[in-house]
Amino acid sequence: MRKGFNPESLIWKPLGHLGDLVMLSLLWTVFCLPLMTLGPASAALYDAAVHGMRRGDEPLISRFLEVFKRELREGALATLPWLAVPPALFFGLDGLLRLAPSLALYPWAVLGSAVLLCFFLLCVQCWLWPVLSRFAMPLGALHATAARLAFGHILRSAAMAILWVAVLWTGLHWVFPLFVGPGLAALLCSFLIEPVFQKYEEK
Repeated sequence: MRKGFNPESLIWKPLGHLGDLVMLSLLWTVFCLPLMTLGPASAALYDAAVHGMRRGDEPLISRFLEVFKRELREGALATLPWLAVPPALFFGLDGLLRLAPSLALYPWAVLGSAVLLCFFLLCVQCWLWPVLSRFAMPLGALHATAARLAFGHILRSAAMAILWVAVLWTGLHWVFPLFVGPGLAALLCSFLIEPVFQKYEEK
C-alpha cells in the first residue's frame, strides 16, 4: 500500500510533473492578463521552470512569485515597446499592400517579408525574457543581447519560436493545451537556452 503512494513511484512522479506544468501554466496565464506584465510573468515562468522543475532547488510557486516581483518594474518597461509591435505591423503591412502596385512590389514578397520579420521578433522574445530572469542589464542592452542571441543561435531560436507557435496554435483550438502548454514550452526551451547561458556565466 505504501508503494502506491510513494511520490517517487512510476505513477505519482509523472503526475507530479504534470501538476507542476499545470501550475506554471496557470500562474503565467493569470499574471499575463494585464498585458503590461507579460514580460515579468514570462521571465518568472522561465526561471521557475529551470529552478523549480529541472533543478528542484526551490518551491515552484514561491520561485515564480519571487522573480515576478523582482522583475516587475524592468519587465513592464521592457514589455512596452512590444505592445506597439502588432498594430505597427498591421498598419504598415496594410499600407505596403495598398502601395505595392505603384511601388512595383509583389504582394507575396511583402507578405513573405512580414512573416519573416514576425518570426525573427518572436525569436528575439524567446531569448528576451530568459535573459531578463538571469542577468541584470539596462533595457537597451537587454534588447540588444536578446537580438544578438537570436541571430547568433538561429537554429535554437527557430526551434523555440516554432515551439511557441505550436503552443499558441493548439491553445486556440483546444482547451487542454492552455493548462500545460506554456509551462511545457518554457521547460523545453530551457534545454536549448541553459547551455548558452552557462557559457556566459562561466565568463
